[in-house]
Amino acid sequence: MLIARENIFLDQNFNNKKDIFCFLAAQAVAQGWAEDAKKIEADLWARENEYSTGFESQIAIPHAKTANVIHAGVIFIRLQQPIDWESLDEQPVQIVFGLLVPESGAKRLHLQIINSLATQLIEEDFRTRLLTTSNKEDLFQYMKSRLTVEENV
Repeated sequence: MLIARENIFLDQNFNNKKDIFCFLAAQAVAQGWAEDAKKIEADLWARENEYSTGFESQIAIPHAKTANVIHAGVIFIRLQQPIDWESLDEQPVQIVFGLLVPESGAKRLHLQIINSLATQLIEEDFRTRLLTTSNKEDLFQYMKSRLTVEENV
């Protein structure tokens, strides 16, 4: 699993996508996945401008497969208050999975992560746990048990 305890952020306050993309980019640099937060933020916007990454059931999966990322990673954010995301179901978003994957050397990894997430996100129990688990360690263990991705692909 590409998510780590330190990449789980519960009950955060963000006002919009811009703030979240800035946070995701800064975290990518802090984790050593990237060197330039501005480039990561631009990559996230480039993908978002193609097609909204806001799905259904208050979940968004902003992502970028880019040469500006050295290592793949996932950042989980649960918002205190939902925000508008121009989602497919026109509902505000409260759960964000930020995915960053290197452009080279990980051709299937990007799709594996999204497929693993999509498979779980259709299950109401999984979504409920994401929204209600208050203990970061419990949520990490739960996600680790439910989301499987081969990182060496």
